[in-house]
Amino acid sequence: MKKILIVLILILAEFSSLFAQDNDLKKIYTDITTEINSALLTQKSSIEVSGFVLYNYDKTKFDDGNTREHHLVQVEPVISYFVINDLSFGLNLSYQYEKSENETGNNPAAIEQTFIGPIGKYYFGEGEFRPFVFADYLFLTGDNFDGGELGFGAGIMYHITGTTGLNFQIKYGRIWSDKDHIDSQNALFFGIGFSNFIF
Repeated sequence: MKKILIVLILILAEFSSLFAQDNDLKKIYTDITTEINSALLTQKSSIEVSGFVLYNYDKTKFDDGNTREHHLVQVEPVISYFVINDLSFGLNLSYQYEKSENETGNNPAAIEQTFIGPIGKYYFGEGEFRPFVFADYLFLTGDNFDGGELGFGAGIMYHITGTTGLNFQIKYGRIWSDKDHIDSQNALFFGIGFSNFIF
């Protein structure tokens, strides 16, 4: 009986050792493939498909004591192509929701808008964390605006695993319109999003 117990313990120990080695091999494989993918993410001829949600809030107090709150949300799916290493150009398709409300609660105004335009983006470095800068010009069309938005921004991408990255960004946008009731509007957006790279 003791011999059987000793044999079983030895067999279990061997299986545990094999399992641990298997996990070590999987980790080594994952680390190597992640490094390879990370090196290829922003290389020439790669494609980046990304999506962002950006938010802007401001509160204005007028001389008469009234206060206005303004919320602006942009959802931006983007597809871009790397023409050279780290530099890409693409297309930004965006949806914007804007809401203004006075402190009195009277006459809240909500505007929905879609727009489209080119975007350029440049990444720095090849590590797990990659800073980037970008610029875009969006053509606004529809009932509420007939103008454009020029945007500049910066952010950082965290390479999660494989071909996926998590992005944090800040964007300054200047919106102007051909309509009589709006001259221009400046907004600072804070956003988060995901990117998937195809190479």
